[in-house]
Amino acid sequence: MHLVFCYGTLRSGENNHNVISGAVLKESLCWTKGKLYDTGDGYPALIQHDRGKVYGEVYEVDDPLLERINLLEGYQEGRDHNLYDRVVLKIESDEESYEAMTYVMKNSKKRFVEIPDGDWIAYRKKKK
Repeated sequence: MHLVFCYGTLRSGENNHNVISGAVLKESLCWTKGKLYDTGDGYPALIQHDRGKVYGEVYEVDDPLLERINLLEGYQEGRDHNLYDRVVLKIESDEESYEAMTYVMKNSKKRFVEIPDGDWIAYRKKKK
């Protein structure tokens, strides 16, 4: 089993949440250090940074679900031209801390817009 930190379209209520159908929600309100950006393509990008928080959820997934997430994220282990790196980060909550995999954008683009509060869902609601 694997722990995965989801901060964007895989979160509960978001358009790709069905990809992790069957995953066990371990933590619904948690965060990691970093900055969150709107890519302009309908999904966010987390970029590692010592300042800032990115909010999300932690799920426990099995190998087949992890492969489904890898497909969605366009991630293939060992491939040079992945959009994201899959890394293990420290994830915090009010009650617990975790070591969980997440997908971090390899190269930020100038057109990315920073999401100051680090919460994709809150940001999308404000935009509507």
